[in-house]
Amino acid sequence: MSLRVIRSTGWTVAFAIAWLAAGPARSDGPVVGWGNDLDGQATPPVWVNGAVGTATAIAAGGSHSCAIRAVTGNVVCWGRNDIGQATPPPPVNGGAGTATAISAGDSHTCAIQAGTGKVVCWGNDVAGGATPPPSVDGTAGTATAIAAGGAHSCAIRAGTGNVICWGFDLDGQATPPPSVDGTAGTATAIVAGATHSCAIRAGTANVVCWGRNDFGQATPPSAVNGGAGTATAISALDTHSCAIQSGSAKVVCWGSDVAGQATPPPRVDGTAGTATAITAGGAHSCAIRAGTENVICWGFDFYGQATPPPPVDGTAGTATAIAAGGSHTLAIAAPEPSAALVSAASLTSLLALARRRASSTTGSTAPMP
Repeated sequence: MSLRVIRSTGWTVAFAIAWLAAGPARSDGPVVGWGNDLDGQATPPVWVNGAVGTATAIAAGGSHSCAIRAVTGNVVCWGRNDIGQATPPPPVNGGAGTATAISAGDSHTCAIQAGTGKVVCWGNDVAGGATPPPSVDGTAGTATAIAAGGAHSCAIRAGTGNVICWGFDLDGQATPPPSVDGTAGTATAIVAGATHSCAIRAGTANVVCWGRNDFGQATPPSAVNGGAGTATAISALDTHSCAIQSGSAKVVCWGSDVAGQATPPPRVDGTAGTATAITAGGAHSCAIRAGTENVICWGFDFYGQATPPPPVDGTAGTATAIAAGGSHTLAIAAPEPSAALVSAASLTSLLALARRRASSTTGSTAPMP
């Protein structure tokens, strides 16, 4: 990008400032996918891959993916669609509404409709996981956060902050405990795994989990359960969970570690680096490294799901968001540097240049107005 200096005392500074203050930092970017692509789940469509449009949010499910388009706000999905999990309905696909949040489960998807705040779900509904209750579907309440799991879903209810879950509940994954269900506490974040769920408790910020616990996936360690620390972010998918510890920003994982998915590497475990975002997949995990903003992954890598590509691994670009699915991964690539991201130092340099140009034109060394 080049800067053209207009030879006018008043316009030079005005133009320089306008060039720098073109708008707020962009949060959208092209979606990048990698890993298992058997059903096309790792190949984002043109509407969000940068060719025609970009995205502000992403979600990776068992074998499908979804995103919220930038500017339009409608939900776009791709990948496996045998049960309609990749076919968002009119309330969020732009036909009769858009979305502000999205979450993809094994074979169903949920979103929060823009404007109304009501939860809308689609796809596999054999256990009722895609049928949100009145307390969050707009009938008797709405939601501020949504999470789709194996065959269940959870949400944080607007106004009250309590966790509401529905769908398959054989292991208690859809029965949040008193500490977050409103009885003895509420939540600020919610995630749903295959057969377990986790939340960050409001006020205390400790991680609380419930549901199946055969691999310890529902037993958060002391580093984030309030014993020796708390958390700022959490993620869960199959049989493991991960969180970012408050204060240290290091990644902490627990549960099944058969492929090393619950053993974060030094670059994000606090030894040689920390993280700003975390996501747990089927048997792999990924994080955005603090400072460098590149994507780091670990765990099962048979399909390449734990090997982020150059556009987001720091080689040719970085990322602003990540989402791990069953055996694929998505990221929103950081946008190209724009005028809005020019540093204060650059502003100083530009203004100095403007003054010199103006001075050479007017013959005056008086301060610029």
